Amino acid sequence: MPVKTYRGTDLAALMRDVQDDFGDEAVILRTTTARTDHGTLHELIAGDAEDVAQQRRQEFAVQTIGAPQTPLFGQPKARRTGGADILAFVGPTGAGKTTTVAKLAGNSGVFGGRRVGLLCLDTYRIGAREQLMQHADVARLPWAVAYEPSDLDGALQTLGSAEIILVDCPGRGPRQKDDLSQLQAMLRQLQPTEVHCAIPAGLRTEHAKRIIEVHRRLGVTHLVATKLDEYPDDWGLFDLAVHLGMPMRWLTDGQAVPQDVRSAAARLDAARSGARGIARTIASFESVA
Repeated sequence: MPVKTYRGTDLAALMRDVQDDFGDEAVILRTTTARTDHGTLHELIAGDAEDVAQQRRQEFAVQTIGAPQTPLFGQPKARRTGGADILAFVGPTGAGKTTTVAKLAGNSGVFGGRRVGLLCLDTYRIGAREQLMQHADVARLPWAVAYEPSDLDGALQTLGSAEIILVDCPGRGPRQKDDLSQLQAMLRQLQPTEVHCAIPAGLRTEHAKRIIEVHRRLGVTHLVATKLDEYPDDWGLFDLAVHLGMPMRWLTDGQAVPQDVRSAAARLDAARSGARGIARTIASFESVA
C-alpha cells in the first residue's frame, strides 16, 4: 500500500487509523499541525517501513541537489570524551524548542545517521512531555524524562545507545531569572556539548538581546532562529548573532515535522558579509545596549 495522508483533530484516532492500515510495519513520514477555528488540525503522512524509507530517500535527494552531501550538524567543536554529544535547547516559553527538537531528531539529513535520543526536562508546561514523547514514538527514538538532578543518571542510562542526545528544556521569560536555578544545576550535571537558545523571528532587537542575556547563565553557545515562516524577511536575529559573535547551526521555517529545519549558514554568511548594511544595524544595537 502506498504512503497515505491522514487529517483530523484527534491525533490518537489518526494514529489508530495508521495502525489499522499498516499494522506493526507502520512508520510516520512526517506530521504537521495547524490551529483552526475548530481546534488543532493534525496531518500525518504514513506508510509501511519500506515505502516510507523510499519516500525519504527521494525527498532528501531533491533537497540536496547541488549541495554538499554532509549532515547539517557535522562535527561538534568540542567533542565530549566518551558517551553521546548532548545538545540542550533553552529559551522562553513559546519559542518553539520542543518542535525544533522534534524536527532535528526526525530529520535523517541532520546528524548523518548517528543514533538520536530525546531527553525532556520540561515538566512544567502542560503537555510538553507528552508532545515530545509522541514525536519520539513516531520516529521510533529512545526517550527519557528527568524531573530533578537526581533523575539524570537514570535518564542517561536509558539513552545509553544514543550518539546524540537532544535535551528539551523548560521555557522561562526574561523576568523569571530565579526559576532558572534548577535547570542550571541540571545542565551543569549534564555538561552539554552545545546549548542552543531558541528565539522566534520577529522580536525587537532589545527583546532578543534580553532573552540571550538571561540565558547566558545556562552556558548558551549557539542561537536558533525559529518561526521564520511567520517573518520570512526578518534578518534581525542573524544580524544580532553576527554582532554578538554567536554561531547558529539551524533555523526553522514551518510547522511540518521533521522537514522544516534548515542550515542557518547561508543567512548568517549574508549577514556577516555586510550585504545588509551591518554597520547601520550594529549602530542600532549599540543604542539599546
